[in-house]
Amino acid sequence: MSRDRIEAINAGVDICETKHSMKRRTPFHNYYAKGTYMLTLVVEGHSPLLGRLQGDGFAAKGSGDEARIELSPLGKAIRDVEIKKISAYYPMVEVWKLCIMPDHIHMIVRVKEDMPEGKHLGIVVKGFKTGCTRAWWEESWPEGKTSGTEAAKLKIKETEAAIVPDDSPSGENSSMQRPVLFERGYCDKILMREGQLDNWKRYLDDNPRRLAIKRQCPEYFTVIGHFNIGEWNCQIVGNRHLLSYPEKAAVIVHRAYSDKDFNELKEKWLALGENGGVLISAAISTREKEVMREAMNRGYRLIVLRENGFPPFYKPSGESFAACTNGVLLQISPWEYHMNRKTISREQCLQLNRLAELIASS
Repeated sequence: MSRDRIEAINAGVDICETKHSMKRRTPFHNYYAKGTYMLTLVVEGHSPLLGRLQGDGFAAKGSGDEARIELSPLGKAIRDVEIKKISAYYPMVEVWKLCIMPDHIHMIVRVKEDMPEGKHLGIVVKGFKTGCTRAWWEESWPEGKTSGTEAAKLKIKETEAAIVPDDSPSGENSSMQRPVLFERGYCDKILMREGQLDNWKRYLDDNPRRLAIKRQCPEYFTVIGHFNIGEWNCQIVGNRHLLSYPEKAAVIVHRAYSDKDFNELKEKWLALGENGGVLISAAISTREKEVMREAMNRGYRLIVLRENGFPPFYKPSGESFAACTNGVLLQISPWEYHMNRKTISREQCLQLNRLAELIASS
């Protein structure tokens, strides 16, 4: 606990705990202005209302059996009707790319010019969510299957916009006494650097394959919250059988090592990896990162130690996803997940190195 916090408590000041959220908006960004975003909206309770996964995650692309999403009637309504209403009501907003998964939606959105006065990206998303919720109501509780006041409440005039003005009942706080389709809030990523947009597009295209692989290899993608390694109570995800491999080495490079010492150790570690052994490291120093980077590039078996744990619904991404798929990666953290931006402390570095040595010797 910080000194300022302790002093405030001692002075009788009420302290509110920060409620961390993956859906918190970026504080320095102007959501009224033009920009490009990747948005993620999740169905309430992760219910697979939007479609069904088909195909094989390991099938070759174009084979006819590759992983894909077969959209439900609701998913098709969102793709064919609701998405188009975004630009109809907000001409400065374009949906560049869409990925509808069984329980969530990704979309890449471009705001071409500043939003009208009083409008911002959150209002656009809120209206879209409301329209999708109403489409779900019309499908699940069509007029004639409800009665009296309830049916009247659910009825939507043909001329009524699915994207409603911000002063209309929202899908999140509706008085219509029907469940909402999406969870509160949404996650956004802001386009800020070169190459990021192409990465987003590849990620959206690859979503069905990634989901199929996770379902076909659940043991490699399930976070285990309490896994004992010696004195440590850890969180792990990946191939835990790597812990029992007989040939393991802790990749730890001390500052006192000369170039000659490092080069000899690097050669030794990579030779162990080439022969099927497991390299273990927190990859803290530049030279440790160099060894683990080369080992990852070569597809060797790795155990990576992390300062931070795993958030809810965590899944490896990029090359880590591929390594988990191939059963050559295990990620471990001896600490719970946090959302604080902080530099790893010297004591934490020493603890992670001790953990690496323990795993290597067990």
